[in-house]
Amino acid sequence: MKLQGAYPLPWTSRVSVAFQSIPGRQITASYAAPNAQIAPSLGRNLSGNAATATVQLVAPGTMFGDRLNQLDVRLSKDIQYGRARLQPQLNVYNLLNSGAILGYNNTFGPKWQSPTATEVGRMFKFGVQVDF
Repeated sequence: MKLQGAYPLPWTSRVSVAFQSIPGRQITASYAAPNAQIAPSLGRNLSGNAATATVQLVAPGTMFGDRLNQLDVRLSKDIQYGRARLQPQLNVYNLLNSGAILGYNNTFGPKWQSPTATEVGRMFKFGVQVDF
């Protein structure tokens, strides 16, 4: 779900808001099974003299990480200066300071499900737009 909107405030000011709530990343578990483990159940070696075969331990679409909820806000004000228009802006990204995990290690083993990427923390940005 993604929502966004803008609302005019008094004194030629404005506030804009963007909110998104998206499902977490799919979690998988892949295991590189060696030929020595597979050959007894097959009754033969792997085809093509392969040393390993990748086996998926988690069915696709059954495990997911936490949802990502992010709120971004912008405050701005229009200032007329002669023929030019100045618009100072304050942007706040990830206002809720979500630390959602964006990527996981999907290789089964001691580091399985350790985060490889997380949401960037709360961030402020100041700017000015000049129209002339």
